[in-house]
Amino acid sequence: MRRTDPGERWGDVVADSDATATEYRDRGWTAVAAHPGDVNPVADAARVDVLLPGSEFEETSAVVGDADVDAVRVYAAAAGGVEYRLVVAEDRDAEVAVCVPTYLGAAELESLRAGADAAGAFTVRLRPLDDRDVVEIDVSDPAVFFDATTDA
Repeated sequence: MRRTDPGERWGDVVADSDATATEYRDRGWTAVAAHPGDVNPVADAARVDVLLPGSEFEETSAVVGDADVDAVRVYAAAAGGVEYRLVVAEDRDAEVAVCVPTYLGAAELESLRAGADAAGAFTVRLRPLDDRDVVEIDVSDPAVFFDATTDA
């Protein structure tokens, strides 16, 4: 399988993730901005796997581990055949948020959509390189991820 190059806008998407996490912190929330190494679609499992550096995964796991995610917001952009999504998972009562930037090729996005349509759900799985543990963000309404309006 050929990997999708994150493209020239990837740095902007990561910067948006950092800025979004900062906005949450400024409101008094605990927020983590993820900095993925790789983003891999797993269409038949209706999920995207996001590889995080070990220390960042540990921080994310600690913050999200006890959270009860009750809202998922998705911000989208597209450029040069790459679909970007910034996934923001919130636990409003605990005031916790995790911001996860992702990138997928347009064909990968369509394949994932078919898998999510079949499953009726979609998951963003965060993992460290050694796969010792995972943090999963369940997107109960896959349309939130797939139909997010892009700003081209």
